[in-house]
Amino acid sequence: MVMTKKEKVTKKKKVTKKKKVTKKKLAEAQKHYDEGEKYARAGDADRAIECFIKTTELNPDHFDAWYNLGNVFSMGNNDWENAFKCWGRALRIKPDDIDCMYNVANTFRELGAYDNAIEFYTKIVTLAPDDHEAWNNMAIAYINKEETEKAIECWKKAVEIKPSKIESWSALSKIYDDLGKSDLAIEALQKVLEINPNISGAKRMLERIKKT
Repeated sequence: MVMTKKEKVTKKKKVTKKKKVTKKKLAEAQKHYDEGEKYARAGDADRAIECFIKTTELNPDHFDAWYNLGNVFSMGNNDWENAFKCWGRALRIKPDDIDCMYNVANTFRELGAYDNAIEFYTKIVTLAPDDHEAWNNMAIAYINKEETEKAIECWKKAVEIKPSKIESWSALSKIYDDLGKSDLAIEALQKVLEINPNISGAKRMLERIKKT
């Protein structure tokens, strides 16, 4: 069907009007988001939540609003169910956002949902193989599942990426000591003391292992 000139003008006006309304909504959404950030920084979780919800109602694709809404639900109200829902919405908008994945993974780990935590840590190291913190945290999840060998591999990867990561060397020394692998425990403790010679617990542990 051929469109008349009048119809073309009418359609153009409608499109222009729609864009104007959209921009207005986006601006209003951002205003609520900025207010929400202020409340969140001030520790007013309820008002922050209210502002972030208004933001998402006006702009459902506002990643930061969903992300921070999840953070406030989690840290401000201990509302894990809503926190995961919000982070899930955020990740649908930006599937590769590592910060959001970290929050999901760490919260799962703290709640004892270790398989879920490992799933997200795995996604993180797939996207960022040199993220030593993700390897370290994944090792903690594995050790809580009593999957020692997998935990060791993760901690080894963490110190390979960051040789000065004292937390991972210390964890390895304890695991090797528990497994009766004295040489490896000593090696890990020596690494700990190279990084920080003043750790008395590592010194005592090293002396004990050498004696036995």
